[in-house]
Amino acid sequence: MGPIDLTRTLDELEGESWGEPNFKSRLVIRAHALRKKPLCEFSNEDLRLLIRQQISLDFLLPLALERLGENPLESGDLYVGDLFCSILEVDKDYWDSNIELKNELNEVIGIYEEAREIVEKHINKYRSSGR
Repeated sequence: MGPIDLTRTLDELEGESWGEPNFKSRLVIRAHALRKKPLCEFSNEDLRLLIRQQISLDFLLPLALERLGENPLESGDLYVGDLFCSILEVDKDYWDSNIELKNELNEVIGIYEEAREIVEKHINKYRSSGR
């Protein structure tokens, strides 16, 4: 897949409209509404919500991984790092079929692990100094 036109909606990119929700839960209503929102307007929470539901991964994962490459602890509305955690919950079969995206995920994991090690060293130094 080539570059994604972020000014388009999921309905436009996938060439199908989900129409109106036929089940009246907040999650279903929100997912349907997000399909009509241009990707350039997606918040981290929008990404987290749809990725966690395994919706439109081909379009949303590249966007989310780009954000996480800059800061693996980018967050939606639940907790620090919740966007990263939602990506880590994507089915193994998806990653096995999308090696390029899996490699991007592994890069983000590496960035996170390196940052964690550095911060933990500073925390341990701080604590051992008796401050």
